[in-house]
Amino acid sequence: MWIEDLPNGKYKYCERYTDTKGKLRKVSVTLDKNSSRAQNEASRLLYNKIDAKLEKEKQKIEDEKNKITSITFWKVQDDFLAVYNDTVKARTVTARISAKNKIREIIPEETLLTELTSNYILSILEKIYYVDNYSYPYMILIKSNISMVLDYAISKGYIENNPSSKVKIKKKVETFEQRQAKKDKYLELDELKDVLKQLRIIDKPTALIVEFMALTGLRYGECVALQCKNINDETIEITGSFDPITHSKTTPKNIHSERTIALSNQAKKILDERIELNIKMNINDGNPENFIFVNRSNQPEYIENVNSRLGKIKSDKKLTTHIFRHTHIAMLTEVGIPLKAIMERVGHTNPNTTLSIYSHVTDKMSKNIVEKLNKIDL
Repeated sequence: MWIEDLPNGKYKYCERYTDTKGKLRKVSVTLDKNSSRAQNEASRLLYNKIDAKLEKEKQKIEDEKNKITSITFWKVQDDFLAVYNDTVKARTVTARISAKNKIREIIPEETLLTELTSNYILSILEKIYYVDNYSYPYMILIKSNISMVLDYAISKGYIENNPSSKVKIKKKVETFEQRQAKKDKYLELDELKDVLKQLRIIDKPTALIVEFMALTGLRYGECVALQCKNINDETIEITGSFDPITHSKTTPKNIHSERTIALSNQAKKILDERIELNIKMNINDGNPENFIFVNRSNQPEYIENVNSRLGKIKSDKKLTTHIFRHTHIAMLTEVGIPLKAIMERVGHTNPNTTLSIYSHVTDKMSKNIVEKLNKIDL
């Protein structure tokens, strides 16, 4: 304790103490005298003040702790999505809401945030993957969504660590059907020709879209977002993607999706044919954005319509727009294009999808080598 003389003749008794956060604080009392009795009284008052302040701080910490421990996972999830949804595209928001609904089928509303331990999360994911037989990627999607909410909880000071980071799920042994499904991710050349033949009868403009995707490897959204200004003599510029939720052109999937793609002669013919068709149908008169692959309402063709027409085609494989992007990867692999060059052309950052097709095609090519060698008579 120390004493300061005040201009009014009184005395200020001061003392320092360390608060609950480790910071040095100061308290003081003012008395009329500077006697031994006054000093004892000041000391008593100061330490009472310090005790009161420390007790108040401890109570505040306890109240905050009780408040945090009473927060439910659902509450934090809602708070997170309210912030997160403003930072991503509408299509991603839809996907996150779908994941949120699935998570809420598994995690009850009254579940506290602090109850999400590593064991709790592990039991959830094991049930999804091993018991309910959802796919491994879907299980990882659910884990990722839970993890993002927990990371948000850390940033808010609710928890210190993310328990999902310790959770590991081993992949099940791959079945014959799953291996076959990898093959079914793309079309062989004769299968592609048959699909295009059938589709030209069903709807010629849709056949042009599908063939163009197979020749360029574009995602569907990138394909229908193409505008006349994106076409150069020998290349096209991928500058965006068509969002089926907002029905508008948005930025592409990621920074690697912005790319320049060289066109084959057939791909250039398709663009010329489609632009000429738009002129004949007077589509571009009501299409100020000059989108190329449009419907009769002058809007980029909706993916639902294309998938519906694909559903009318007789094929042993499940046909969606994405199979033609994979078909392009397979065709590039068969003609010997290196994996890295394929990834750059299709805008892949994660090699897993490319590799799943690349590896299967190269296995098939190896078998073809043996078959050809067997035919050589020395």
